[in-house]
Amino acid sequence: MSALLTIKGLRAGYGRVPVLHGIDLEVQDGEILGVLGHNGMGKTTLLKTIMGIVPANGGVMDFDGEDLIPLRSSRRAQLGIGYVPQGRGIFPNLSVRDNLRMGVAAHQMDEQEAIDQVLEDFPRLERLLDRDGGALSGGEQQLLALARCLISDPDLILLDEPTEGIQPSIIDEIVDLLKSLNERIGISIILVEQSLDFITALSDRVLLIQKGAIAGEVSGSETANPALIEEFTGLGASGGVAPHTAHAPKLPGKGRAAATAPAPDISAEMPRSPAAPRDMAPATLTERMSYMTVQRPTHAQMKEVVAELGMHMSDARIQEFLDVMQGTLDAYDVVDSLPDYLPPVLYPRTSGYRPTPEENPMNAWYVKTEIKGAPRGPLQGKTVAIKDNVCVAGVPMMNGASTLKGYTPDLDATIVTRLLDAGATISGKAHCEYFCLSGGSHTNATGPVHNPHKHGHSAGGSSSGSGALVGAGEVDMAIGGDQGGSIRMPSSFCGCYGMKPTHGLVPYSGVMPIETTIDHAGPMTQNVMDNALMLEVLAGADGLDPRQYDVKTDRYTAAVSRGVSGLRIGVIKEGFGQAGAEADVNDKVRTAAETLRRLGASVDEISVPWHLHGVAIWTPIALEGLTQQMMLGNGMGTGWKGLHTTSLLEYHSNWRSRADELSDTLKISMLIGQYHLKHTRGRYYSKAQNLSRQLTDEFNKVFASYDLLLTPTTPMKAPPIPPADSSLELWCQRAFEMITNTAPFDVTGHPAMSVPCGMSDGLPVGLQIIGRRYEESTIYRAAGAFEQAGDWRYM
Repeated sequence: MSALLTIKGLRAGYGRVPVLHGIDLEVQDGEILGVLGHNGMGKTTLLKTIMGIVPANGGVMDFDGEDLIPLRSSRRAQLGIGYVPQGRGIFPNLSVRDNLRMGVAAHQMDEQEAIDQVLEDFPRLERLLDRDGGALSGGEQQLLALARCLISDPDLILLDEPTEGIQPSIIDEIVDLLKSLNERIGISIILVEQSLDFITALSDRVLLIQKGAIAGEVSGSETANPALIEEFTGLGASGGVAPHTAHAPKLPGKGRAAATAPAPDISAEMPRSPAAPRDMAPATLTERMSYMTVQRPTHAQMKEVVAELGMHMSDARIQEFLDVMQGTLDAYDVVDSLPDYLPPVLYPRTSGYRPTPEENPMNAWYVKTEIKGAPRGPLQGKTVAIKDNVCVAGVPMMNGASTLKGYTPDLDATIVTRLLDAGATISGKAHCEYFCLSGGSHTNATGPVHNPHKHGHSAGGSSSGSGALVGAGEVDMAIGGDQGGSIRMPSSFCGCYGMKPTHGLVPYSGVMPIETTIDHAGPMTQNVMDNALMLEVLAGADGLDPRQYDVKTDRYTAAVSRGVSGLRIGVIKEGFGQAGAEADVNDKVRTAAETLRRLGASVDEISVPWHLHGVAIWTPIALEGLTQQMMLGNGMGTGWKGLHTTSLLEYHSNWRSRADELSDTLKISMLIGQYHLKHTRGRYYSKAQNLSRQLTDEFNKVFASYDLLLTPTTPMKAPPIPPADSSLELWCQRAFEMITNTAPFDVTGHPAMSVPCGMSDGLPVGLQIIGRRYEESTIYRAAGAFEQAGDWRYM
């Protein structure tokens, strides 16, 4: 190989502030050269100086026989140097196609031919050509920036921190792409990075940069040079040594550390890092390099953070803070170097497949697969659909959202493991609503889920696919999730049995949260006994879920056949007169109450005025809570111990660059939530949490006299699915109009079950039975007795 780029004694800086202090390097034809260093060491300035964005103050730069020093950046680009800046540098308001056109504008190339050619290497961009660059995910923006750079067929490309803010799957794609281009067309690359794994995966050689000078080189077999370590870590002047930890991984090096000419003494310009304890053993070069896995903040990023926090600092003061915080940030490298502590995946499986429309007429399945559980157990022979907000390792999950499409979990939720341990067979992932923010079934990014009894009508939400598949008899049982009624509402619309257990009875670990205080998961089945059996399998503490604070389990199957004799049941008057209530629904539910009276229970109509406050109290908790935890907190938030699904958090965080794609039901929830978080400081969330205790107390007062309470599950039967071009008002109405009787018990945490109690106009009607905390068995007594009284389809 011959030298494509030769740099000798290069000096550059900003005004009177010197940054580069005599850089020497060569890049050979077809070589990938990595430049590794902490933030503030001059990596970005080096690339900008090569590109001509920052003028050189001295030295020599020769590119393929041309002296670069007097040339403008545009001329350097025409010579064959491409540049992908940190932060991508795409045009957010231009389409992907127009961004690519900008890449050929100065090169006298045929635009369409160049675009067609570059799409062969970037097929992911083909479907995005008409989308604005700002609407892409961070990873897609990085791919676009690379494509725009490569479209002009450069000989050398300069890549500045290409992994910053990128999900792991895209990073792997970038590695494979750059390796392929390097091997196929011999393109040369200078890559600056803080990520050791990425830079060593690609580079033929790695230069270590410190304080604007090359401090060493790694290429070939692994070794260490104590003098170089001292120079590279920046601790030599204070007599200290590099921090050392037994946990730091020893990654394979690419060569012998070759000492170069000492870097100029600029210690007066740069504050020194604090010395480590003197009794600490010196770290090898590889160990020190392994710390550099976490992106350090740039000056511009820290300036944004300062402004976001309402602080005011000069640029010099910000830089002073940046310098001082570097030692503290080493702790993040240690955390990053340790393997995540996740539950093991115990049962073999395949990733499954997307069913054809013929296989999926209700659009209820997202992925079909077959995961067989233990050879023996209480659920042996039972088929289960898993709501698509629940992690199943190796099986794609999108939670109804286009922004999450492409994510594949790396763990099984606790409830998935418990189902498989009990012998169940998982048949696939069931569609749900866009991040579960709808009680209708029309917001999934792939299209609406249809009612199994009447195509074109809602299946309910957000567990829409689960309700449809159980209601149609395609599976024996399904997992549902419930924050405002999302187990019970689809059960009511689809004619199946859905139990929202006491808050915390079923662990939520490995399920994508909405808001911790209202998150519930539970069973949806074709009959009462299967529901009780499934709850026996699912219930109980797992040690990973903070929602589980006083868990009490029971033999629920033993209660199903015990009958209702002696039970005192209160029919809540306020559950029948709400806006949108349908007379036939009220009549069917009152008839069901009379059936329970006939079977031996005492039944009274009672008044619980606070029931009508339930949705109002739920609203700030749900909307401000979901905005803070599910969206701004990337699904996990902070302030709780337990299983954090870090891969989901990382992938989901890309919603910010694609926020326009979010469903309108989620948008209206976030707009209200963010407004109040910002302008009323979360006061109403906090007050609603206080009032939730009063709402709970009001129901508990009634439970002092009654064993169970009854309401219609939903005030109406399944309405028609709104057309795609419907007004925003109708779209949102169809999403939230049915939660009035269900949402109050997400706030109080009382168990509540939807039981089908009749048909009207070809659609099911649901009866809601509510019990005291952890008294699911009492609910099953009433549900079992009612089921045995006759086929609900003919009631």
